[in-house]
Amino acid sequence: VYTQPVYAFIEGWAASKWQTSDFIKKEHVIILPYYGAYSINMFRLLWRTAYVVLTTAIAMAVPFFNDIMGLLGALAFWPLTVYFPIEMFIACNKVKPFTFRWTWLRVLSMGCLLISVAAAVGSVQGIVADLHTSKPFQSYS
Repeated sequence: VYTQPVYAFIEGWAASKWQTSDFIKKEHVIILPYYGAYSINMFRLLWRTAYVVLTTAIAMAVPFFNDIMGLLGALAFWPLTVYFPIEMFIACNKVKPFTFRWTWLRVLSMGCLLISVAAAVGSVQGIVADLHTSKPFQSYS
């Protein structure tokens, strides 16, 4: 989910750079049983697959990659998934301060913030522990 903006940026950039390329722009329609028509773009398929393969290769090469991803996820979760949507809801619906709804939205936001902080602390602890015990980019034979 959090990689969708990266996909969109690269795909938009490629579409503007190679405006006449069928590989970049052409949508192929595939008929699937019990589903109907499904549209697929070969560039999107190959680019996203390559991105996942590269990310997986990095995860295998760096022993503490999961802790780093956990830290990034903990740092991104609260502002992107909780804080901004709640603030937008409050602003769009003109929720009055200190009402029941406003109070519980703030409690939800602060609870998720505490969970994100705890996850970040746990990830940092995992990174520190892994740095003490592992030797990055060395063979374990």
